[in-house]
Amino acid sequence: MGNRQSSGDVVMYMQEKKNNGAATTATSFNPAGDWAKLDLSIIRPERPPAPEMTIDEFETVFGSWASWLRTAAEVKGAHVDFVSLALLCTASAIIGNTRWAVPWEGWKEPPILWGMLIGDPSSGKSPALDAILDPVKEIDNALSAEYLTERKKWVDKDEVAKLYEAKWKAEVKANIGVGEDAPAKPRNAEAGPPPVRGRIRITDTTTEKAADLMSNVWRGLLLSRDELSGWLGSMDRYNGGGDRPFWLEAFGGRSFTVDRKNCPEPVIVDHLSISILGGTQPDKLDSLLLNSDDDGLLARFLTVYPAKVPLSRPVARLDTATALRAMERLRALEPTIDDQGEKRPVFLQLDLEAQDSLQAFRQKCRDWEQDTSGLMKSHIGKLPGIAVRVATVLALLDYAIDSAPAVHTINAIHLGRACSYVGEHLRKHAHRAYGAASMPPEVRAAGRIGEIIKGEGMSQISTREIQRRGLAGLQSTKEISPAFTVLQDAGWIALIPPSRPGRPPKNYAVNPLLETAF
Repeated sequence: MGNRQSSGDVVMYMQEKKNNGAATTATSFNPAGDWAKLDLSIIRPERPPAPEMTIDEFETVFGSWASWLRTAAEVKGAHVDFVSLALLCTASAIIGNTRWAVPWEGWKEPPILWGMLIGDPSSGKSPALDAILDPVKEIDNALSAEYLTERKKWVDKDEVAKLYEAKWKAEVKANIGVGEDAPAKPRNAEAGPPPVRGRIRITDTTTEKAADLMSNVWRGLLLSRDELSGWLGSMDRYNGGGDRPFWLEAFGGRSFTVDRKNCPEPVIVDHLSISILGGTQPDKLDSLLLNSDDDGLLARFLTVYPAKVPLSRPVARLDTATALRAMERLRALEPTIDDQGEKRPVFLQLDLEAQDSLQAFRQKCRDWEQDTSGLMKSHIGKLPGIAVRVATVLALLDYAIDSAPAVHTINAIHLGRACSYVGEHLRKHAHRAYGAASMPPEVRAAGRIGEIIKGEGMSQISTREIQRRGLAGLQSTKEISPAFTVLQDAGWIALIPPSRPGRPPKNYAVNPLLETAF
């Protein structure tokens, strides 16, 4: 039938829908003229091409890790961008609160990074994650085994302590009975606090549980999810967005308090630092972007959305032991202890040359902001702080793989590598990923209505039908009418002429070609 459809075809289609009990339009329905050419980019926006780094650029950014990352990508049949971002996010969680960067007085940045791998189901996202997470699983397994050993020792000690405590209570009772002072509680009547299970990675948890884990492990955690869009969307669907403040704070490493349902004592976390890593598919991300408000949560993610790599049979072998040794070296980093005996991060200062480079990058980001809006503008505004975080992680990754001396400052080379990667490469990926969120408001609103039409298989739609859903940004005629105009121009809907004089409500027919367009 092609992309155009005559009014006669629409009449027959609408009558058939009515006979099936699915429409209320009379057979006299006659839209003016043919349907406009159907434009599916309303919910599937055209994207810029995927950016690529040259070999020299990649080696400059990732240094001694470059060869390992390329080999991992080849073995896993994935793009090297997937493996690279996964490494950075995972390393940021392992470093956690042991090291924070200080660009200058009054500005501190934890190393925490959030990464989103975007691609079709066959693009190699999961294998790329496996290349990085498999060594993490080995470390977590070792930490679990160590915990079980220590737990058994503590249980035995606790049993003995209970016996000493029972003996002491009997002595207290006897002394009180004869009017003597109660003896002091012996030290061996307490086993001390139970051991804490060390861990790096969590996969699915409530905010309350995540806070409880953070209060125990202190240094940081990695939340890894195969599908991020569903997790992000569930925050709005199930609890009115109540989890979002928690995760916004988890990016900043700030102090956070969570009230528990069944306990009077809240969970207090000194530095809530949780890295996030996972993948999603382009259409799921578009749907999320069109139907979510910009509160800065998505803007905090670094994204990679590369082109598919050609299918090939790998000839190299992945040296997992190298990654494991490096991660263990990062895991061995210790925080400092303050005057009150509390843990706190070791602060890595930017040297003067690095500060100058950072100031120049901030100005460049300000210039980029002028040509963007919405989510993309919010994302660019966060790039200077993210570049500082990436510089910290890159410096410590160098230390981990090269057995280099300890890192005490962030220099201009570290920062320059990070600014190049974040500003010149990942910024272009973000533009490719977040295209649906940078469209004009009426086009974005049209996309949201288009998702409703597509998802519910609607044959008619009206302003009132959209208003009754109570969607933010789609509640007034002033907001909805421009979106309907966009949908008309895109061939999605056509105005049904009124059957009576006056000003009856406007009803629109939905193009039946949409039933088979997806």
